[in-house]
Amino acid sequence: MNQVGEEEWPPLRKIGCFDPYSDDPRLGIQKIHLCKYSGFLAVGGTAGQVLVMELNDEAADLMVDGMIVDLLQDQPGFRWKGHERLNRKDESVIFPPGFQPFVVVQCEPPAVITSLVLHSEWKLVAFGTSHGFGIFDYQQKQQILLRCTLNPTDQLALEGPLSRVKSIKKSLRQSFRRIRRSRVSGRKPPTSSSASKVDDANARFDQDALHEMELAPVQRKIEARSADDSFTGFVRTLYFADTYLKDGSHYGPSLWAGTNGGCIYAYSLRIPSVERRMEETVFAEPAKEIQLMHRAPVVGIFILDGRGIPLPEPLEVAHDLSKSPEMHGSHHLLVVSEEQFKIFTLPKVSTKVKLKLTALDGSRVRKVSISNFSSRTEEYSESDLVVLTNLGDIHIVSLPLLRPQQRFSCIRKEDVSGIASCVFTRYGQGFYLISPSEFERFSLSAKWVVEPQCVAEVPEGNRNSRPRQIKGMNRTALKSRASERSGWMSREVVDGERKTGKMMEHALLNDEGRGTQRKRLQDIG
Repeated sequence: MNQVGEEEWPPLRKIGCFDPYSDDPRLGIQKIHLCKYSGFLAVGGTAGQVLVMELNDEAADLMVDGMIVDLLQDQPGFRWKGHERLNRKDESVIFPPGFQPFVVVQCEPPAVITSLVLHSEWKLVAFGTSHGFGIFDYQQKQQILLRCTLNPTDQLALEGPLSRVKSIKKSLRQSFRRIRRSRVSGRKPPTSSSASKVDDANARFDQDALHEMELAPVQRKIEARSADDSFTGFVRTLYFADTYLKDGSHYGPSLWAGTNGGCIYAYSLRIPSVERRMEETVFAEPAKEIQLMHRAPVVGIFILDGRGIPLPEPLEVAHDLSKSPEMHGSHHLLVVSEEQFKIFTLPKVSTKVKLKLTALDGSRVRKVSISNFSSRTEEYSESDLVVLTNLGDIHIVSLPLLRPQQRFSCIRKEDVSGIASCVFTRYGQGFYLISPSEFERFSLSAKWVVEPQCVAEVPEGNRNSRPRQIKGMNRTALKSRASERSGWMSREVVDGERKTGKMMEHALLNDEGRGTQRKRLQDIG
């Protein structure tokens, strides 16, 4: 009941506070990771802050603990030129019911959190910035690992997201250099009657032609990136996995980190048992380091079990929502960069299969995920790699053979914000923004279709004696057709009682195989 005394439906309650007039960019949220099985939430901010929250049904007066971690580890010659960190209050705060923070990790320098992952079973959270990455134990509230990935020649990483002067100057300088090189290369060399110069030119031409013939006819030549490129230490992805890292007979917890320079760091973790979790400390030691030859940014890291299926999420097997992974066969490491996909064998890191994307069509990977696709008629399902490129196309690649299956045109390549905001679900669906206040939903699965099926139930007293015609179909026929598909209905009637059905299991937007198409639902009068 509101202040007037009238009943409102649905009963909306205020559970948070948002200040639209705050102009401090340090309060921005960059990354979130939610564990729906345990109720823990990790939030990464613009000023290098990482908050770990827990879902609580009651209000609580809490003292939020804090810890400052130095990712540069006192390296000489580096000085942060960006914004300052936010100061934490040293007093208790009354939090309303909902997600309540209990610990804050502040990174130094206070750069943007670029990657974040939480493992609720191990009680660990890993975070990464443009300077490095670290592991924090939020149960014992202490840091476990700090690793600096900053390149000594990378000066742009010291400026922060608010300083663009040097980057603009460098961009203009590189543009003028490219123009100068193109003009110089376009000039014709002076003619000479010397036979030796002609022979040298012919030899160089034959060598270049032979090198071009070595490439596949359908592949483009991709130049390797320089190690001096900017933001090579930028941490793009983090991944917790229980796999074979040291040897092929013992598996254990591990952390994998991928950077903007094509480098992959693997750390072995030693986690105490549940009985001694609060007494003993978690240890992390370096195990492997992989450098991709083409030095493309790493956008995704996954571990495949002995059946070629990705490892389940934490606590998913404990809730009987997933099968236990196959731990007897050999595991494989799937590395997705902006230009290609690569599978390595574990624990011996050797290349097993590779698929080049940029060399085939010139596109680059922007978003990647692994989705499960099920058959509509048979009891069959498989896990495939779903990739969104900078051209707005979605590629479905089989696992673990990395064979291209399907390709769909989803988002316009000019819609940069839509491509950047796209997310995939675990069952072949996706969302992306079409405006700051609208999103669009699409489905790649044949089983989970996003066609809306709506039914308006009218009380017996308000029904007309004659059914109203709706697009050539009477109301009775419309309701009977919709009732045949009770799985699509938001509510169904069982034994005269109204029972809540699948509310948000299916979409309110329609794809229908013609690309994502917006539809607005009109009120049925």
